[in-house]
Amino acid sequence: MAKKNNELAISPVVGVMLMLVVTIIIAAVVSGFAGGVVGGQKKATQATIQGQYSISNGLQIIHAGGDPLPSSDIVFIIKDGPTFGQNVEERTTQILNMSSLTNAQGTPIMWTDGGYNVSSFRPGDTFYMSAALTTCNILQPMNAPWPWTTAADGYTYSGSKTMFSSLCIRNNDNIGKQFILEVDDKSGHLISSNMVTITP
Repeated sequence: MAKKNNELAISPVVGVMLMLVVTIIIAAVVSGFAGGVVGGQKKATQATIQGQYSISNGLQIIHAGGDPLPSSDIVFIIKDGPTFGQNVEERTTQILNMSSLTNAQGTPIMWTDGGYNVSSFRPGDTFYMSAALTTCNILQPMNAPWPWTTAADGYTYSGSKTMFSSLCIRNNDNIGKQFILEVDDKSGHLISSNMVTITP
């Protein structure tokens, strides 16, 4: 007895239909998973932070725009820039002490016991560090001469070990050079980086 041709054609059609259904299901699962992953990610913090530094007046850190930054979650870092020479970043990298910074009213950002008096750094805000707190022995102690002595100007260093004092930002010889001001979150993610020129 001869087989009918139309019965032989059913099997490939069913196979193609099943493959199409499986492909659609897999695409839907992958799309749903990818959407969940993207939707669950935290938005990266974005802010423009600028710095100004004067040997006589100290450091200003200015929030020029972007997201407000919780004071308890940010870290300010300075390091000498390329104008100081090659490969000086590691020796000159320093995390700023938040208790040395104040707001425009002179209120410390952080108390010495670790509590925060100013909750966030918002667009338009400026944090200040006085010139007296930017001497090399405080701001960049790895580069400070020893024993520590200064002239009346507060930044001419004359200790017996002055090998690295040329890397200090509060140094009259470094006027016109630049250092880097970075803002990171406490997870180590870079929020902003800015070159700051040393002025008299």
